[in-house]
Amino acid sequence: MKIAVLADIHGNSVALHAALEDLARQGNVDHIVVAGDFFAPGSDTTAILGALRQLPHARFLRGNADRYLLDKSYTTVYGAEGWQGLLRQAFHWTAERLSQAEWDFLASLPFSQVIAAEGRQLLFVHGSPRSDDEGLTFETTAAELEWMGLDPQVELLCCGHTHLPMDRIIGGVRVVNVGSVGLPFDGDSRASYAIISNLEAATVANIRVELRRVAYDTEQAAQQLFVTKHPAAELGAYNVQNGRPRGNIDIYQYQRTG
Repeated sequence: MKIAVLADIHGNSVALHAALEDLARQGNVDHIVVAGDFFAPGSDTTAILGALRQLPHARFLRGNADRYLLDKSYTTVYGAEGWQGLLRQAFHWTAERLSQAEWDFLASLPFSQVIAAEGRQLLFVHGSPRSDDEGLTFETTAAELEWMGLDPQVELLCCGHTHLPMDRIIGGVRVVNVGSVGLPFDGDSRASYAIISNLEAATVANIRVELRRVAYDTEQAAQQLFVTKHPAAELGAYNVQNGRPRGNIDIYQYQRTG
């Protein structure tokens, strides 16, 4: 069985199309999981949903940015000045442009998805097993993962949210952060996603995880922000072209557990 996992598109349709074209070149997959943060704070929405709805065997999850749109909670999550104020404006801007179909899509998204494959249980979330705005990182410990309420039957956990690709074994659990399609934060501007295979392997260490990076026209994606008069165009263009937030700001901040 082969599973493709994408996350954190954030309204970057140029990056999404490049990632999906690369995925098509890899051959058939049994499942595609898109783990949240579809629209905000990027500049495109319609092209995102149109492309995703054509995917076969696809499952979708809710991300924290999707929840902010639905709950309008971004009005209090972000501050009033600087980059936080720009992001707050971007969420308002996106909300004003979403169609009813896009709102319905967001409202239908579950928090998590479970896939049973080759006798193994795989869990897919946006952030962590307990929260869509809590990140799993290179510093996450086995004790922290246990505190997050992970089902002991889960052998592989896939997530996004931090925009930082990662493949680790934590307390016997294979933890894969697939990075971000539309807004990488690791200094590599290429779109990031993962393909998981060899799930019949004897141990989780032998499951094959391919963290793929796909080059795309970042200049086109940046210009799209300015053409649409996006309120955070300058900030977004820097993020897209440099593969990191301006000043290394952690845009999607999360609290370390424990």
